[in-house]
Amino acid sequence: MIVSPPLYEAKAELFRTLGHPARIRELLQDGPLPVRELLAELRAEACR
Repeated sequence: MIVSPPLYEAKAELFRTLGHPARIRELLQDGPLPVRELLAELRAEACR
């Protein structure tokens, strides 16, 4: 059985990741991205 972290922990981690200035610059270095692409990128990295 796979146990997921509580929703509040997942949201907190997402905002910690998004809130770091270097991370934002890295994600947007090639120009603006749609939110769906940003979310896809973050999910892919969270699985590593």
